[in-house]
Amino acid sequence: MSAREVTASPRGAVTLIPALDGLRAVAAVLVVMTHAAYLTGFGVGGGLVGRLWARGDFGVAIFFALSGFLLHRGLVSDDSSGRLDIGGYALRRAARILPAYWLTLLAVTLVARPPLHDVAIHAAGLQIYFADAWIPAFGQSWSISTELAFYAALPLAVLALRPLRRRGAALPLVVLSILIVLLTLTSGIGGGAEFGEDVLYERWLYARAPHFLVGMVCAEALLLPMHPIARRLSAWGSQVPTCLAVAASAYLLATTPINGSLTLEPATPAQLVVRNALSAIVALALLVPLTHGGPSAYRAALSQPLVRWLGVTSYGVFLWHLPVFEALYAATGVKVFQGGLLPLLAIGVPVTVLLAAMSHHWVEVPASRLAGRVLSRRRRREREGREHEQPDGSLHR
Repeated sequence: MSAREVTASPRGAVTLIPALDGLRAVAAVLVVMTHAAYLTGFGVGGGLVGRLWARGDFGVAIFFALSGFLLHRGLVSDDSSGRLDIGGYALRRAARILPAYWLTLLAVTLVARPPLHDVAIHAAGLQIYFADAWIPAFGQSWSISTELAFYAALPLAVLALRPLRRRGAALPLVVLSILIVLLTLTSGIGGGAEFGEDVLYERWLYARAPHFLVGMVCAEALLLPMHPIARRLSAWGSQVPTCLAVAASAYLLATTPINGSLTLEPATPAQLVVRNALSAIVALALLVPLTHGGPSAYRAALSQPLVRWLGVTSYGVFLWHLPVFEALYAATGVKVFQGGLLPLLAIGVPVTVLLAAMSHHWVEVPASRLAGRVLSRRRRREREGREHEQPDGSLHR
C-alpha cells in the first residue's frame, strides 16, 4: 500500500502521510546497498563503510513496518465502520503485489533458466518453506513470501482483536505491544540453519512478526492518543534528532559480531534475536516521527517529490535490482565477490530505476485499477440487489 492511499483517522477524517513514501524509498536504497555490497565483496572487505552497506538488509524490516502500519490501519478502520471486506482486501493485495512479481520472475526464468520446480515454488510465493528453492538472481524475493504470509494473517488478527476491542478500546494496543517483546525473544527459534541446506525459519512470519507489529502498534496508538503507550510514541515522535540517533546507533551496533555475520553464514538463536530486536528498533525510530510527530526537516526531506516518486516505484526497484546486478555480472564475466562497487551501481541503478518506473506505470497501476473496477462493479451489483428487495425481504416481481 502506498502512503498516498487514503486512511481514516480516529475522527473519520482523511489522513495522508506523504513522507511514508519517502521512508519506503529509504528502505529500497538500503536493500540495493546490501546486495551491491554482497556481490562485490565490499561488505566484508570495505571496513566500517562496507559493513554499513552490508547491513542494508534492515531495509526489509522498514518495508514490513510500513506494511503493518498502513494495512492494519486500513482494515481496523473498515472493521470499525462495518465495511470489512476480506475478499476485496485479498484482491487488492494480490493485484498490488503479484503481477509485477510474476513478470520479474518470468524475466529471470527466461534468462537464468532455473529449475522449473524452483520457478513453480517461487510463483506460488512459497520459497521460504523449502530448503533448496533458491534462484540466485531472485534471492531477495524471500521477503515477498513473508509479506504474503502477513497479508493472509492480518485479517485474522483484526478479527481476533475485535472482541478485545469491545471489552476495552486499549486492549489491542496493549496486546500487540506485548507481542512485539515476546515474539522478538522467541525469534531465534531455528537458528543455526545452513543456507541452501536447511529451511531458514528466520524468514518465516513468526520470526519477522515484530517488524510488522511495530507498524501495527503505531496504527493502534493513533486511535487512542491519550493512552500511555500512544503518549510515549508521541513523545518519541516529537524528538526527531533523538529518534534518528537511536536508529543510527542501533544500525551501527548491528554491524558488529553481536548481530551475527553480514553474509549468509548461519546465525545462532541469540544473534537472530539481537538482529530482530535491532532492526525493529531502527524501523520504529524511523517510523514514529512520521506517524506521531509534527512537522520536521526529516518529514520534509522524505516528502520531497523526487524522494516520494522513488518510494512509489520502490517495489519495482526491489524486484529488479538483483536480476539487473546478476545480469551485469553474467554479461561481463566478472566473478561474484569481485568487481567494482561504483561501476555496478553506475550501470545497474539507472537500469533498475527505468525498469521499476516501467513496471509501476504499465503493470502495477493498471493491475490495481483493474482490481478497483472489479470491486466497484461488485459493490454496485450488491447495492442494486438490496434496492430490489422489499422491506420484508421478498424480491420485486
